Amino acid sequence: MMRIGLVSVDGHNFPNLALMKLSAWHKQQGDIVEWASPILDDYDRVYMSKVFTFTPDCLDIYHCDVVRGGTGYKDYDTVLPYEVEHICPDYSLYGNETTAYGFLTRGCVNKCPWCVVPNKEGYIRPNADIDEFIDGRKEAVLLDNNVLASDWGLAQIEQIVERKIRVDFNQGLDARIIAKNPDIARLLAKVKWSRYIRMAYDSSVVEPYVMNAIY
Repeated sequence: MMRIGLVSVDGHNFPNLALMKLSAWHKQQGDIVEWASPILDDYDRVYMSKVFTFTPDCLDIYHCDVVRGGTGYKDYDTVLPYEVEHICPDYSLYGNETTAYGFLTRGCVNKCPWCVVPNKEGYIRPNADIDEFIDGRKEAVLLDNNVLASDWGLAQIEQIVERKIRVDFNQGLDARIIAKNPDIARLLAKVKWSRYIRMAYDSSVVEPYVMNAIY
């Protein structure tokens, strides 16, 4: 049995999905998992995850195997092992009893020069069925980069509509796809939204599409 420490370098304002999955997998192996404390410092391994490059790194010292990962470290090559990536996250880590988190798809069809996704994840592809991480919940925050560009993603949205799952695509939906495809617009009109529909507005070039998609 191992003692595992977790560090969300960005803080706890938003759940760290990678750490929730690592926690679930290690608990499945019978390990002890907790938020790391440098005062305790008797861990066999500490995972430090950082999403944002602007977040200062954690300077705490741990005398064990320390694994750092995430886009915040500009680490675009390291990925979770398959069995960890596709485990249901440990929602108890954040005391979350109501909302699921996950990716239906990974990657994107676009190659925007300011975005890390093309380098990190490549072209869009299926990632998971919502049943992999919904765990009986009726609300989900979905982290997909461009779910509407994927037939798999659209099929998952149809499933979400049928099961009346309330969702938030928090990375923003591609307004260009909505504006050009009335069937997708009609599908999105059937979705139960946690808050509101978010559309990506990364450049003024998409403004006409955003206005079209709205109206």
